[in-house]
Amino acid sequence: MPETEIRPAVVALLCDSDFKFRRDTNTWSHIDGRPFTKEEQATALNATRAEFEDFAAQHTRYMEYLRTKEQAPEALQQFLAPFMDQLSTKTPAMPSSS
Repeated sequence: MPETEIRPAVVALLCDSDFKFRRDTNTWSHIDGRPFTKEEQATALNATRAEFEDFAAQHTRYMEYLRTKEQAPEALQQFLAPFMDQLSTKTPAMPSSS
């Protein structure tokens, strides 16, 4: 089976889609709520399986990025906690050797 060429512009359009059908325009919408133009809708509907698979892979990576970003403050706090404990623990002063 020949490899299908993936069109980056089509994948980018799919990545900017929320796939909610708008009855007022008979199209999907962009993530920001703008309805697709008729040309954008036709492009999205003509996307190949490979392009949808590429979109799905990118979406999966993006969702993992969002989870990591959300967890970052807690992970940083857990990493720094032992060091902060050491800073707050008083140690006796070393005698001077004068």
